[in-house]
Amino acid sequence: MAIDLNAGSIVLEQNPGKAFDILFVGDLCPRNHTEPIILAGKSREILAEVMPELARKDLSIVNLETPLTRAETPIWKSGPNLKVDPGCIEIVKAGKWDIACCANNHIGDFGPAPAVETMDILRKNNIGYVGVGKNLPDARKPLFIEKNGLKIAIIAVAENEFGIAKEGEAGANPLQPVRNIGQISEVSKISDITLVLIHGGNEFNPVPSPRVVETYRAFAEAGATAVVAGHTHCLQGIEIWQGVPIIYSLSNFLFDITSPENPYKGYNWWYGFMVRIGFSANKAVKLEVIPHHCAPNAESVKLLKGEERKKCLAFLTHLSNIIPDEKLVKKYYEAWCVRGIEGYFARLGAPFYPADWNDADSIRKLMAMRNLHTCEAHCELITTTLRIAEERREEEAREYLPKLEKLCAGEMVC
Repeated sequence: MAIDLNAGSIVLEQNPGKAFDILFVGDLCPRNHTEPIILAGKSREILAEVMPELARKDLSIVNLETPLTRAETPIWKSGPNLKVDPGCIEIVKAGKWDIACCANNHIGDFGPAPAVETMDILRKNNIGYVGVGKNLPDARKPLFIEKNGLKIAIIAVAENEFGIAKEGEAGANPLQPVRNIGQISEVSKISDITLVLIHGGNEFNPVPSPRVVETYRAFAEAGATAVVAGHTHCLQGIEIWQGVPIIYSLSNFLFDITSPENPYKGYNWWYGFMVRIGFSANKAVKLEVIPHHCAPNAESVKLLKGEERKKCLAFLTHLSNIIPDEKLVKKYYEAWCVRGIEGYFARLGAPFYPADWNDADSIRKLMAMRNLHTCEAHCELITTTLRIAEERREEEAREYLPKLEKLCAGEMVC
């Protein structure tokens, strides 16, 4: 179905009766500017403007994109190792979130013990969590909640970057589509509402890749009542697939990345949206989009209003209506692949196997190589780029680059 979010909502069923409202919130990583404000006891001030929206729910879920720890045990990985002080649990409490999704690529940034520490802190503060566990079988467990006479099941998975749980080691629940589909199918038989949360996709790409679209649709077909994703740090569109809402990326809720050379502008970091989905009779019946931003330094979250809100909703509508066109999705994805082709293949340079395991630069290159192969989003990108090179189609793929660049800047294209 064509998506029109300009009014800020979609009605999927007329007169469904009283709905059970679940609010989904994007990436929360209260670091840098945000952390000292929280530790000074001002979490409510940070969230003051969005609190009325956060309060309108029967259940709410936020993606906690960091361990809560003071540990000094960063793992070897490509990309930054993130953490915040355990005192930052106060912002989770202030936001009155019922559940923290911990299936992401940062929960294990300081090793298994801080992941367990985070679980313990959440538990002690009566906040549910999902997508993380003390070992792989534990991380795979769905979270079951009974509320208002409904049985709700939540399954959360993350693409296979770093910090993934192992048989005897704490971490995040890995994306394993065949296993995930089987679990969704079984869980949906014993639940009224089955939610699937996914952390994956290509960061900063406003159009989901063909693999992402295919996978998320498969989860909907397997029995999910809603599929909600994040990780891209930019807005992506919404699709209603066989009656099931698929939210391809909520983007960031509160996530500071301020630096002197900050490359993240416009819709590539500071903007996001919450989604409130109403459920009735085992299906989604309405959907409401709440755009927000945390610019310029993540010291507070603000609602988009007036023309800025109108522009964001129009842009989301535009992104959403690209997704049903498989050929167009492919064109945008191939343009994305060739957009950074030099950078991807620079990572293949010597040495990508370290002669000296004590050489930090060599280890970092090896971790980048590991991530290109084992993370689904990076592997798809490299594989697609190599196929474009094999077929001598680089110039063809570049034809959509101007349009892609406009989307990355938050502009609509014809």
